[in-house]
Amino acid sequence: MREEPAEDFDAFVRARWSATARLADALTLDHQKAEDLAQEAFTKLWFHWRKVGSENPEGYLRKIVTTTFLSARRRRWIGERPTQTPPDTAVGSATGQVDERLALRAAMARLSPRQRAAVYLRYAEDLSEQTVADLLGCTVGAVKQHTRRGLDALRNDQHFTTPDELAELAGRGIV
Repeated sequence: MREEPAEDFDAFVRARWSATARLADALTLDHQKAEDLAQEAFTKLWFHWRKVGSENPEGYLRKIVTTTFLSARRRRWIGERPTQTPPDTAVGSATGQVDERLALRAAMARLSPRQRAAVYLRYAEDLSEQTVADLLGCTVGAVKQHTRRGLDALRNDQHFTTPDELAELAGRGIV
C-alpha cells in the first residue's frame, strides 16, 4: 500500500518540477538556489503527501516554495557574498530577448522579496489577489500594496525601462 502514494508523488514531481523550478528561480533570481528551493519544497511536500495528494497539491507546493523562500530571507546567516561585478560580462544578444530578460531579472532583483513574490505570482503565475495573499500569509490589501509598489519601482527603474520599452511592456500588460 505504500507504493501507490510514492508512485503518485513521483509522477507529480515529474509533472510539476519545471513550473516549480521557474517559480523558485523568479523568487531567488539564482538558478542554483532555485533548484535547492524546489528540491526542499518537494521534500517538505513528501512528508504531507498522504494528506495533501488528493486535495490541492499544486497550491500546497506553491505555498511551500513561497514560505520557504520568504523565511530563508529572514535568516541572519549569509553563506556566500557575491562580488560587486561578476568576473565575466555577458555578450549582448542579436535578438534582444536575452537582454530584455536579463534587464527584467535585474530590475526584479532590486524589488523587496515580498514585492518580487507578489508581482511574479500575480502576473507570471496569473494568480488572484486572494490566492497570493494566502501564499504570502498576508491580507489582500497588503498584496495590492506590494504589487503596486513593485510595479511602480519597475516603471521608475531607469536601468530597466526606456520610454519605448515601457510602452511595449504596457502594451503586453506587464506594467
